Amino acid sequence: MPLAVLVVLEATNKGGSMATAKQSAAARRNIKKAARAARSKRTIAHLPKKVRTALGKQAAKVALQKRSRRAA
Repeated sequence: MPLAVLVVLEATNKGGSMATAKQSAAARRNIKKAARAARSKRTIAHLPKKVRTALGKQAAKVALQKRSRRAA
């Protein structure tokens, strides 16, 4: 996932308020598109180590949230 997508996602939620359903849907679409592009271009492999680490941590956090949601 390109860094620009992360920045956009964080910027939409700066004020601490929830993103609208429309924003969430758009973010999901953008992430899917970015993931598809990254797989084809191997963008993640060319990112700085810190960014790759942050992406991995974010992915682990989301996976944990999904697991806890499924169990409940």
